[in-house]
Amino acid sequence: MRAEGQANIDRINAALDLVRQSLNWDEALRRLDELNARVQDPSLWDNPKEAQAISREQKQLETAVNTVREISSEMEDAIEFIDMGEAEVEEDIVLDGLASLQKLADRADADKVQALLSGEADGNDTYLEIHAGAGGTE
Repeated sequence: MRAEGQANIDRINAALDLVRQSLNWDEALRRLDELNARVQDPSLWDNPKEAQAISREQKQLETAVNTVREISSEMEDAIEFIDMGEAEVEEDIVLDGLASLQKLADRADADKVQALLSGEADGNDTYLEIHAGAGGTE
């Protein structure tokens, strides 16, 4: 494996570890199973506000978990692709695999930022007020 490929693999793994940590991975999987079971319960829909909140939480967790799984799977596929290209001495295949790893590393970094900005109040709106002034004139 080339150095740039290994560097991207390390970036992807670091980003995925951070996302898993921010999700509290085992707890997120358990909670997702619990929410999936709740959504299947017909009595849940008697209270529309509760049903909406549970559906929203389920969708958010499902999206986060599936993203981690997709990136992991695509990374393994790219590694196999690169290994196959190196075994067959096909430079084009290796370059395609390396390009895939680069795209995955960028995607994983974006998901890492998203995970870091997923606190309790991060989904809320905010106001930003800017005061013009003569900053930097000292």
